[in-house]
Amino acid sequence: MNEMNQGARAARRNQHWMKIHEAAVLLVLEKGLAATTVDSIAAEAEVSRRSFFNYFPTKEDAVLGTRAPWLPEADWEEFVSSKLEVLPRTAKLLAAVLNTSTQAGEGFRRRREMVRAFPELRRRTHVHVQAAEQLVADALIERLKPHQAALLAHELPHDPGAQHALVLLAGTITRYAFTEDPEEFANDWQSAVVRASAMFSSLLDPPVR
Repeated sequence: MNEMNQGARAARRNQHWMKIHEAAVLLVLEKGLAATTVDSIAAEAEVSRRSFFNYFPTKEDAVLGTRAPWLPEADWEEFVSSKLEVLPRTAKLLAAVLNTSTQAGEGFRRRREMVRAFPELRRRTHVHVQAAEQLVADALIERLKPHQAALLAHELPHDPGAQHALVLLAGTITRYAFTEDPEEFANDWQSAVVRASAMFSSLLDPPVR
């Protein structure tokens, strides 16, 4: 019974989230970003201003359909146990974290269209990217248990500066995978990230001729 109640609450929350998002997109397309306010979005969605901020921290997030990123435990465990080399492994982890801030599939497409129509929204997407990179960087430093660190000792750099560089490079790979083929990224981001990682690895470590 408790699981059923939790499922019903989650479904209602997703419904309210989508209603606010749809209202924000409708108003911005009709009036423009500057003329659209949190109050007007809340009124269109038939929710209170307080309820709006329970779902979105800014009107830009409501328009983009984005939320603060977080690190899923399943993706962290996959990172630790993965057989991939450390660069594609980190890029996949970062992409997974980034995906928590937005809807996959159609959500990617709509967000791309809104950013294209209103370039000023790009600043808000950068905030989420930086937050995701920080989450991954912190995890590499703080969350690896001794036995996990031992497993990755031959791959993961110990120097914090090098770990930061690894995360930044993973971010570059993820952005390349998205910009190279946004449709493929929306449909199968894991494969897109792995392929992009292979390209970057070949550039960073070219074969000897």
